[in-house]
Amino acid sequence: MTVNEHSNDERSGGIDAADNDSGGSRRRFLSRSAIAGSVLLALGGGAGLLLAQEDDDAEAQEGPLFDDEEGTDVDVLNYALTLKHLENAFYRTGLETFDPADFVESKATIVSTEADAAVLYENLETIGEHEVAHVDLLRRAVELLGGTPVEEAKYDFRLEDVAGFMSLASTLENTGVAAYAGAAPAVESPDLLRTALGVHSVEARHAAVVTAAGNSDPYPDAIDAPAARPDVLAAVDPLIVYDADDGKSGDSEGTEDGAGDGNGSEDGAGVEGEGEGSNAGEGGGNGGSGEGEEAE
Repeated sequence: MTVNEHSNDERSGGIDAADNDSGGSRRRFLSRSAIAGSVLLALGGGAGLLLAQEDDDAEAQEGPLFDDEEGTDVDVLNYALTLKHLENAFYRTGLETFDPADFVESKATIVSTEADAAVLYENLETIGEHEVAHVDLLRRAVELLGGTPVEEAKYDFRLEDVAGFMSLASTLENTGVAAYAGAAPAVESPDLLRTALGVHSVEARHAAVVTAAGNSDPYPDAIDAPAARPDVLAAVDPLIVYDADDGKSGDSEGTEDGAGDGNGSEDGAGVEGEGEGSNAGEGGGNGGSGEGEEAE
């Protein structure tokens, strides 16, 4: 039996059970301070990167804290940061647009009571906090490598209702999972790769949560396919708003590598992004597998 064949009551019971297992309260999985601590641990301890100490010795230290002469890791990190900026802005916008009551009224989720909607909403808030932490982590890593982090762009997510929000959440998360799987082999530093895989695994958890909450199968395949960077950047390009002086529209030519400014793809190709969703490109999960399917 797949997740789609379960009743709403069964799914709602699952949400309540998971909430009770966590101690019976609807607190966040992690507070923002704890998330920030884990980011510093990943950079300073778990990932083996030496953070400068706030003392006289730190002031004497100049240049990047470890070498990246060819720039490959900076490119990969900025590519990941481009996607993380997008996801961070998406959850920030969505949670400002909708409240828990909207999720109860919508037929697009597995929740049917105010209590269940509150749990789902807090889980989405936690995912949003994770995205903030991931942005901070990637920015810091790029800076440690002596690079310049890409900045957040302007976006138009076309969020008209909860159905569109949940559909696009699934699309973005599953696209992210496929994107990071495709980019991981290009990471040269073992320490950075360890941290990148930690981000990737959390991204997969996000994808499963939002896809299941949106009443779709969270893991339709036993093995997810990775996605190539040009395909991923083309898939998210319709969500990016370009100023008139950029000389671009959502489906026009992108930058050469697609990651330098987070605005384009290597081949400049765009995909349809009508309604609330975008084409997911290649890779894992619902809305991100095979050749990609358009979120509705």
